[in-house]
Amino acid sequence: MRQAGLKRASLRPKCIVSKVEVERKFNLGPKFASIFLSEDWTKPQAQGRKIYIDKESFSFTVIRQPVEIIRDTYYDMQNGQLSQLGLWVRQRHVHVSPLDPSRQKSRQDLQAALECTLEPSTGDSKKSRWNAKLRIGGHFNDSQFTEFDGKKIVSDQVLRITERRTKLEDLQVFTDLQTQRFSWEVTQLADGTTPSAKMTIVVDEVTEAHASKGRSDKSAFTHTIGEVELFKEFVTEGNDRAEHEAERKKVADHRMWELKEFMLAHPDLFATTPKPIGKLTAYDTWKNTPS
Repeated sequence: MRQAGLKRASLRPKCIVSKVEVERKFNLGPKFASIFLSEDWTKPQAQGRKIYIDKESFSFTVIRQPVEIIRDTYYDMQNGQLSQLGLWVRQRHVHVSPLDPSRQKSRQDLQAALECTLEPSTGDSKKSRWNAKLRIGGHFNDSQFTEFDGKKIVSDQVLRITERRTKLEDLQVFTDLQTQRFSWEVTQLADGTTPSAKMTIVVDEVTEAHASKGRSDKSAFTHTIGEVELFKEFVTEGNDRAEHEAERKKVADHRMWELKEFMLAHPDLFATTPKPIGKLTAYDTWKNTPS
């Protein structure tokens, strides 16, 4: 019996690594725009650190990140069954703006850069990567995910969650979106401590990658949403997959609590009333609204 137990223990994987991401969406209000989207960011010192101080003298420190142009081509089964199971599959292209990140970028500048850099999402383009997000908790506005990168790993997840009834190659394109992303990494919290994981404040300006036929410019899809994200690689040693996933869920729950505390400390910056609307929900609503 003892030898059998030792044998089973020796078969356990030595190390399992997961990418854990928690995020909370927020609406961009005038206070947020006046601080994070103002012309102050065009000054040279804005590339370094900027401290926000509220009326109670709490502060946190951020570093402005380069502007990104992201194209996400989402794939699903017919009628969206895959996302209903909690798995979102996409091919992602990311272009980091070569322009001075301290300058405000026009949409025309970024669109031109995108057209020069990105190819259509077909096959295994070297300029694209497969990515999947699996929900492990929360809901659309306060979400906990684990992420998977690479075609083989994403394909394995599709097979697993559909009980091997569907392959990656069977999926169809259902959404193709383009995002202009502004982001700031939080490097120090109000109490002077460092966040427990990588914390980023993100503003996404989203459009269709290709304009829908029959729609005028005035009715074209546009959506702006803010998110605060915590991202960290989670590692366990000597655990089996079920044990790893249970520990991972505990870590994600604690990260979500940290995120909520941070945002609740600055409600004038991170407004959650009315309920924020994510880009995929906004796009589905727009797509199903008669032009």
